[in-house]
Amino acid sequence: MIKVDLSAAEIPIEPGGTAQLTVTATNKQDHDDHVFLEIEGIDVEWYALPVPSFTIPAGESQSARVLFKIARSSASVAGVYPFVVRVRSLESGASGVQQAELVIKPFSALQVDLTPRRAVSTFLRHTSVFEVTISNLGNKEETLDLYASDPDDGCAYEFEASRVTVKPGCSETVPLVVEPVTRPVLGSHRLYAFVVSARSVEDSYVAASAHGQLERRALATPFAAAVLILVCLGAGGWALLRPRPVALNAFQATPMQVKAGEEVTLAWDAVNLAEGVIRPDVGPVNASVGAVKVRPEHTTTYEFVARGGGRQVSKSVTVQVIERPPPRAPQVVQLEATRRRIHQGDAVTLSWKVEGATKIVLNPLGREGEWPLYTSQEVRPDATTTYEIAAKGPGGVARKSLKVEVVPAGESLAEIRWFRAKPELISPGGSAALSWSVENAASVEIEPGVGTGLKPKGRVEVSPEATTTYTLRVSDDRGNPLTRQVVVRVEESPPPESPEPPSGAP
Repeated sequence: MIKVDLSAAEIPIEPGGTAQLTVTATNKQDHDDHVFLEIEGIDVEWYALPVPSFTIPAGESQSARVLFKIARSSASVAGVYPFVVRVRSLESGASGVQQAELVIKPFSALQVDLTPRRAVSTFLRHTSVFEVTISNLGNKEETLDLYASDPDDGCAYEFEASRVTVKPGCSETVPLVVEPVTRPVLGSHRLYAFVVSARSVEDSYVAASAHGQLERRALATPFAAAVLILVCLGAGGWALLRPRPVALNAFQATPMQVKAGEEVTLAWDAVNLAEGVIRPDVGPVNASVGAVKVRPEHTTTYEFVARGGGRQVSKSVTVQVIERPPPRAPQVVQLEATRRRIHQGDAVTLSWKVEGATKIVLNPLGREGEWPLYTSQEVRPDATTTYEIAAKGPGGVARKSLKVEVVPAGESLAEIRWFRAKPELISPGGSAALSWSVENAASVEIEPGVGTGLKPKGRVEVSPEATTTYTLRVSDDRGNPLTRQVVVRVEESPPPESPEPPSGAP
């Protein structure tokens, strides 16, 4: 019988973090047992077993750890996940079980995108329709309120639905109608920069936003056009001789806060631009209205310098860059071989498990593969060889090695872990217990008197009448033998006492 105890019945874990559960197995049998630890009911990618199997002496307890790690993604949906911890005997098949719950905690992450980024409102077509796409990058369902505004309150905004519910890993698109508050007949174009925000109903700190632009264009009347023609004719000579000064209406960055290496759009609107330059990194620009994309690695202030009509103007905008964390160092979690001792030409399968790596190199073969596609390799060494796994990733290189021993053809692969008698000295008519444990054995026998076809691990009572040498003989799959002996000594019986002569005898 195997009893299983857990350090906790409920294991809370933050996505992107780790947690640990201690499993204590008690062997209530009268013999040693080799057991295997199993987890049932949850995704195998969520946990790791550093020591999946171990031996528990009779009447004693042994502890093992279960390590949990949940990816910080929308696929790791918040909730309670029941699972079963099973400790199973590899010899008898008996098992012990305990139930527990893995509690994945919620986290929130939103992203808002606006399509198109910029639109035009004319006197005849004054409304513009934008598509607002809200993406839930967290692991719980979010109910969000939508808002839109501009610093000058120059536009009116109307969402098709002002409140939306977005499931983890999903997106919702809501049409947004934007129109200027005023529609002048005469006047210059005006650019309104507005912000669209999505904010959680439950937690106001959970929010995201996107920036857009609406250009308002006025319609000139015939009268105004005639007046403008007269003015132009009256000032034609003066206007021809004097160049028009440059004006920089807008220069802005979207978004204004990014991670290192992410894309930022720099957009500008200038009038009478003869030449312009954006520094640093961009250089000269010729278009009066345009946009370029940059990928800053650190917080940068971009400046737009515009020249034209004998005048120079400039505007600047600062993009705040959040530094990326350093990549995690790779780790070789496990490197195993199906057999550690073989004969020349026998096949051995090497298998491994790594973390934080993108490429695997198996030496001394020099064979490379992509992780997680390359996870095992069959080898047939001609001599004793030490194999090394090199796990390469953005955070460096991790290595781990194991040795496969090639023994001569006539040497047995079988191993005798122990063969002992307890007690080694018995009284006449008494008994002793022979116990043994072997590995890689095709046949097991004990002489004299015990028999053949024995299990790799066992115990038997013997009652020799005289001191006896017992021989444990095992053979591998090629018939190569290996032996070990123990001696059970039997105490000599004391000689019978001589009867006393009768009284009065001479």
